[in-house]
Amino acid sequence: MSDNRSRKFIFVPFCLMAQAYQAQGIVKYDWKGTIKPIMQLLIDNEINIIQMPCAESLYKNNLIREPKGLSKYNNVEFNNHCNDLTETVFKEIKNIINSGYEVIAILGIEHSPSCCINYIYTNNGMEKRKGLFIDKLFNKLQKENIEIPMIGINRKYINKSIKELKSIIGKGSDVNVK
Repeated sequence: MSDNRSRKFIFVPFCLMAQAYQAQGIVKYDWKGTIKPIMQLLIDNEINIIQMPCAESLYKNNLIREPKGLSKYNNVEFNNHCNDLTETVFKEIKNIINSGYEVIAILGIEHSPSCCINYIYTNNGMEKRKGLFIDKLFNKLQKENIEIPMIGINRKYINKSIKELKSIIGKGSDVNVK
């Protein structure tokens, strides 16, 4: 029996597909629902898209919330919450890998206190570090010797993010970068 499904997966932050999940006042670019250039690239290249949970909206079950910096989230309760979410996402990653598929990348949203990959705003200005949720996921993957590229999507510099994502997508043999 022939099976024509894509064997490539990518994990994306919840707000990449549903920007309504971002804190109020954050969505300032041309895309109101999804961050279309990134999502379109994944769709055009037939990548399976897995939406990770939104740590911030699930924390107090509040979709409508004011922006909060790292210092407001970096507490025991939120970190435990992120640990729980990390376990859920990690199990999904293991299931995909154990089923013979490939996770080609994990995407984050730059400046997010939960999901940034490279840069975050703090009380001290811009700092190079991962968000609280992504950091826990990264450490769990490292502990289990699983290497998956992580790419920070920067809405302001979307073309740079697209270029980096295209380089990851282009490494797969059955992927046609458009």
